[in-house]
Amino acid sequence: MGLLEYIKKAPLLRPNSFPNSHNLAIVCRAAAITHIPDSLMQNVRGVFVFDHKQNLPREIGADRNGQPINVFPISVLAGNVSFDIVHFHHSYDYGVLADCAKLLARVGYDSFFNFMPIPYNAVISTTHIPNYFNENKDSLEFVFNQLEDRESREVFAARIRALETGNVGYLRVSEYPEYFHPSVRPEEGDIIVDGGVSEFVGAQTQFSRAVGEQGRIYGFEPDPVGFCKANDALGERCPNYQVVPLGLWSRKDILHFNLSGQGTHVSSGGGQGSVQCEVISVDEFVKASRLKRVDLIKLDVEGAEAEAIKGAMETIGKFTPKLAISLYHTPKDLYHLPRLIREISGGYSYYLGHHHAALHETILYASPRKK
Repeated sequence: MGLLEYIKKAPLLRPNSFPNSHNLAIVCRAAAITHIPDSLMQNVRGVFVFDHKQNLPREIGADRNGQPINVFPISVLAGNVSFDIVHFHHSYDYGVLADCAKLLARVGYDSFFNFMPIPYNAVISTTHIPNYFNENKDSLEFVFNQLEDRESREVFAARIRALETGNVGYLRVSEYPEYFHPSVRPEEGDIIVDGGVSEFVGAQTQFSRAVGEQGRIYGFEPDPVGFCKANDALGERCPNYQVVPLGLWSRKDILHFNLSGQGTHVSSGGGQGSVQCEVISVDEFVKASRLKRVDLIKLDVEGAEAEAIKGAMETIGKFTPKLAISLYHTPKDLYHLPRLIREISGGYSYYLGHHHAALHETILYASPRKK
């Protein structure tokens, strides 16, 4: 089955609608409970809260029969298959949507209705690109044919369908944790180059645990505030993790980074929200640090992935490290970055994962082929 057939068969896992059903369960944050309109409560049999606290009311509102509606923690859904599940939030928040998808998956629900106002083509998380497939057909089919398994091909096709329609409900969220693909993951004793850290160090903490005392991680963060916060957060807790106050690029240079909006990214010059930062290539850092090997390169560098890959050509050619590369910062990343890596080295098997209910966190996993 070819890519076009995969795209057309991609299921709509999270339709943005409220179903005409008489047996509904609303899933939401505690803060959203008071925003649920009475008109939606008529056919609701329970409200399930994914940040449930003891001080929440046990009952709210009333159903069509005038009976109060019970409030439960989301864990109660694990043993119940009687409901149509509806995620409710009163304003657009892709983080809340992602949290809901993750927590519902833990209790066994991969699909649900989503009742949330989603802006059309407003931000990176809701991009709409009609004709994306036809305009990039050859490149997309090339990458599709490089993918090793059905799961990767379905993730790839689902992302294209989401971009074509502007409907993030098509996105297929992978079951394994981000950066921990079964074939490409940090392992005991690994030396890791971690491009993109910021103040949120959840992945970095997991990397530290995975590589153990014999491993070493070099994390790169050009944003001075992000660097300080990450350094403080990791500190003595992760002695095998070194935060480096540099960005990754194709060469050593000084660039302007825009710190406003969604994530740090390279800008054309100074101005409000911009800061001047030093950057370095992976190859230059590996040589300067006299690293004997590199086992994994992870890149989530806010749209600078192509330049960072160009600056890692020698390291990739010499060590063939495992790769975990973000493919979502620009529309062309999905086909351009895999082709760029393929041009550098033919020694990889490719997999694709997606780890968010919006268009964020699509990751290419490249595993060195056994010689």
